[in-house]
Amino acid sequence: MRRPICWSCELELESGTLFCARCRKIQPVARTEDYFSLLGLPRQYALDPVELERRFRELSRVLHPDRFARAEPRERRLSLERATRLNDAYRYLKDWRLRAAYLLKLAGTDVFSEGRTFADPEFLEEQLEWREALALALADGDGEALRRIAAATRGRLEALEAEVRGMFEDDHWFSELPVDIARRLSRARYYDNIVADAERGAAATGH
Repeated sequence: MRRPICWSCELELESGTLFCARCRKIQPVARTEDYFSLLGLPRQYALDPVELERRFRELSRVLHPDRFARAEPRERRLSLERATRLNDAYRYLKDWRLRAAYLLKLAGTDVFSEGRTFADPEFLEEQLEWREALALALADGDGEALRRIAAATRGRLEALEAEVRGMFEDDHWFSELPVDIARRLSRARYYDNIVADAERGAAATGH
């Protein structure tokens, strides 16, 4: 694969280079760069949150648009693009749901694409039970019941995260488990909505 060339001095660069070694100009995002490589992290589910935070803070200082306030227009534009992409990368890799979905997308399964569904008949009955309990508690204005629902649902989310983490530990997850992982991420989105509705309802009761 042909190496990228610095847009300013035409020096041949390594893929993913942020700044040209010769002219020090900021470089555009490489086609091969993903959120993991941007932050210098391995492309895997299990990440050290402390290391993720450290690398994000370090790159944020280097790429902040204020550092390029007096640079030429192209550099200012590239710094803004880089800073925006860095923020997106941090947001995705920090959240276990988004990190898992991003890994699936890199492997060819886009969980959150418009209209994409993953049949999950085992979960259908449970969905109905959660919705019925939530609707009843909301109708009664029962703040305590709503808080119990939110707490129980957060517990389900923790269990789902453990399941997803275990699946990604399988060396062949990308070929054998993407649909199973996607189903659990769809469940997580449902649970997130239940938690949000229950907490919002509990807050509205005022007690």
